[in-house]
Amino acid sequence: MAFYNLCDAIRVSTRTNPAYGFTMKRFLSQPLLMLLTIFLSCKEKAVDPTKRVRPVTLQIGVSGAFYDLSWEPNRVVCVTAPCPDLADVEAQEYAVQIAKSELGTFQTYRILDADEKSIRIPASEMGEQIVARIVSKNKGTPSVNSNLVMASTAFLSQSAYYPGFGFLEDVSGGDVTPDGAKATYTGLVQETPGTYVTPLYVATLQNEQPIAKKLVNRQGAGASFSPDGKQLAYPSRTENGIIVYDLAAETSRTLPVADASRIGSVAWSPDGQWLAYTTVSSEESRLWKIATSGGSATPLTPVLPVRESNYIRQSFLDWSPDGKSIAVSRARTDNSNDNWRTTVSLYSPDGRGELSHFETQPGWIDTHPSFSPNGKMLAFLSSRTDGLTKSYSLWVRDLTTGQVRQIKLLPGLNPSGEFAPRWVGNERLIFSAVVQGKKGYYSVFL
Repeated sequence: MAFYNLCDAIRVSTRTNPAYGFTMKRFLSQPLLMLLTIFLSCKEKAVDPTKRVRPVTLQIGVSGAFYDLSWEPNRVVCVTAPCPDLADVEAQEYAVQIAKSELGTFQTYRILDADEKSIRIPASEMGEQIVARIVSKNKGTPSVNSNLVMASTAFLSQSAYYPGFGFLEDVSGGDVTPDGAKATYTGLVQETPGTYVTPLYVATLQNEQPIAKKLVNRQGAGASFSPDGKQLAYPSRTENGIIVYDLAAETSRTLPVADASRIGSVAWSPDGQWLAYTTVSSEESRLWKIATSGGSATPLTPVLPVRESNYIRQSFLDWSPDGKSIAVSRARTDNSNDNWRTTVSLYSPDGRGELSHFETQPGWIDTHPSFSPNGKMLAFLSSRTDGLTKSYSLWVRDLTTGQVRQIKLLPGLNPSGEFAPRWVGNERLIFSAVVQGKKGYYSVFL
């Protein structure tokens, strides 16, 4: 490091004082060989594009009014030889780069030596939300970016346990009627050793407490209520179709569809006349709609091959309250895998394809979109706050301004990807979370 500092000093001196170079030559006229050696050594070294500098993984914690950034170099733990590595050379320094908004321009906040792997940044300098990355640098290699992490100093939102989903120990899925009088959910029950069923129930609620339940089907999952709360719809592998269940008559009918086993969930149109769903396999994906009165399913997208990294993910979807768009989670990439990310995309229910999408940073996964009843907000889950485990945090996007904000929850309350946020009115969300290894449902006021 001292040698590099000497070279830098000579460069600065010869640039700012041309006469200084002459003085140095005269002063060092006798050890000419030493002078030439120094200047030749101080020439800029060419960057070797075949070399790789070791990247780091970034995490951000929020402590009071500070962002605490910390990072560690990525390394491979090998159980067999030879051991592959992620890089040829170690970083000589790290550039801490910050953007003050979701898609803002990155600016270098500080340059740190290689032995420094953390920094505290006052929120007063940055604002309520930041996006950060760490750039690993070495003079002989191209620079490389870390993962990108978004953090917020927003206040903690108050949440409470939500009891409306069932009497069973292991419950998944779930939906609530607009009036809050009924809930539906799926359980997991072991009938005999190694044999399980997934009974689908509808519960009657009183003050959000289930006071009665009714079995709809011994094998059911991914059910959602119609907008008027009078019907259920859910995909069925055994019936190879989508089941529409009438709550009052306690009768069901099947809408036959191809590849019913590849359907994860369904979404009702606001007028109750249509159901949207996706089929997703390891090879391809597609968005569909089918009339609740029956008939053939209509494709709303072409087949989107998974291998091209531009496909609809197997996640929950939602139909906008005005009926003009269907929100899905879509993986996408532009030209290189370095730009891979998952965005919330809006598709036309009339078959005109993708209308728009909410762009995000590379590596982020935005999933499980859910419109507020008034259509002004869109809740979703995102991996943008955690670069290690890809765990999700809860976010809300203002559909008028496009701005996002994190709904910050108490420590240890991490939303689960098994459930899409459900709105109760326009100011409250129900979500699933795992707390101390136990899954439960919670509600939070915005």
